[in-house]
Amino acid sequence: MVLRKNSALLFLLVFLLLNSGNLYAALKGQDEVYQSRLTALKTGLEINYHPSAKPFIEQYLANPEQIKLLVARSKFYFPLIEKSLKQKGLPTDLKYLAATASLLDPSAVNANGASGIWMMMFQVSKMYKLKVNTYVDDRRDPVKSSQVAAQHFKDLFSIYKSWPLAIAAYGCSPVQLNKSIHSAGNSLYFWDIYKVMPSYCRDLYPKVIATVYILNYYKEHGIKIVEPIQFPVCDTVWVPKWLSFQQVSNSLDMPIELIRELNPQFRKDIIPYAQEPYYIRIPTDKAAKFSLLKDSVYRPINQTEFQPISIEKDPEAVETSSEKGEKPTEKREKIKKIFYTVKRGEVLSDIADWFDVSSADLSKWNKVKRNKIKAGQKLAIFVPASKTGYYNRINKMTAAQKKKLKRKD
Repeated sequence: MVLRKNSALLFLLVFLLLNSGNLYAALKGQDEVYQSRLTALKTGLEINYHPSAKPFIEQYLANPEQIKLLVARSKFYFPLIEKSLKQKGLPTDLKYLAATASLLDPSAVNANGASGIWMMMFQVSKMYKLKVNTYVDDRRDPVKSSQVAAQHFKDLFSIYKSWPLAIAAYGCSPVQLNKSIHSAGNSLYFWDIYKVMPSYCRDLYPKVIATVYILNYYKEHGIKIVEPIQFPVCDTVWVPKWLSFQQVSNSLDMPIELIRELNPQFRKDIIPYAQEPYYIRIPTDKAAKFSLLKDSVYRPINQTEFQPISIEKDPEAVETSSEKGEKPTEKREKIKKIFYTVKRGEVLSDIADWFDVSSADLSKWNKVKRNKIKAGQKLAIFVPASKTGYYNRINKMTAAQKKKLKRKD
């Protein structure tokens, strides 16, 4: 009888070991394990375990492939991010916020129009003079966006003197956070304010705690060593004229997908003209060939067709004006108002992309708050009068056809 009980107990222990990947966790209790492991880490962000982080840790653990992808990306992007943070004298562990926000995907975009590796809101990019227009989104440039994020966090910390509060302010805004602080009796302790924060504001810090845990203890949960993502050694080359990724691909015999991965800030596969030329990153072995080809890599491009449009207040027939720093077109084109009916699951940033306008303009024309739109809603959009036929057809396109517009426009 005793032998049977001992065998049953042994079987249970082996079962727990094999299925959790951590016998210690099974015997001690998961919350205590999370707490003890996080306490053992030395971070500069006041990272302490809280039960609110547990659901986010479990979400990660339920998706091992996502963890592997995040770990692979972190081994490439973290050194780049740490460099910008060190230059501003900030804790390098702020890198975990970028991992939390975007899974370290420079091309990531959310429903509120935030974009890039830091999921930076347009208002923040505008404050620090990052360029965001139809063709270029510097929030997707890991280097430029990390430099701006570092300065922004330095500014936020100078206000709140607390990293949990600075992270929360990044998730919403200082204005919204200050309202929550007031509602919490002017307490500056994060967990006092947590109860009265909007969910989109309060959840960011617990998610960061979960990300810190996962990226430091993924092996303890049975996930093997992950190799970093690999990019070729690259050089930067200046592009003083309009140039498409397809031209670069054809001239240098390199996959267009690689050009996109190396240059995520160019939203339409086009490097536009500007008074201060843009640069692109290409493999070092291709950079010399690019220089040797000189003007032969370029071909004439209709600049009127590709010029980003800035809409003035006259609602029916106004002329376009060039963006500051962009080459003006010789002929100023009339624009016209058309309407688009929102379909289920569509977000404002995608619709703006299909119609080659900015999310900010689209929100302003339709008085949309917080980028919230709903199926069946009709949006007024101003487009070049000569292309109204093309843009009107978007109303009848399938979801798959509209998805391709990001690469074809």
